[in-house]
Amino acid sequence: MNFYLIWFNKKVNTVWKGMWLAIVWEIWRHRNNIVFNGGVVDDSEIFFRAQLKAWAWAKFRSKTINYSFSDGCLCPMQCLENT
Repeated sequence: MNFYLIWFNKKVNTVWKGMWLAIVWEIWRHRNNIVFNGGVVDDSEIFFRAQLKAWAWAKFRSKTINYSFSDGCLCPMQCLENT
């Protein structure tokens, strides 16, 4: 319930929760790379991969999403409103 946006419908909230999940998943994956493979912290890589993962997940999950990856990065709230 903490990630539910009351002003959006259920479909938009599903995409929104997917974005949250993609961010957490990517932080965890990057942390494991640092701990187990000697990687270095790269916040821009984490952010880019989380955006890509969230967009790909949303695109696969909902066939009605018609915005591109770059549009989703540049204006995510506007794209959510049009979902």
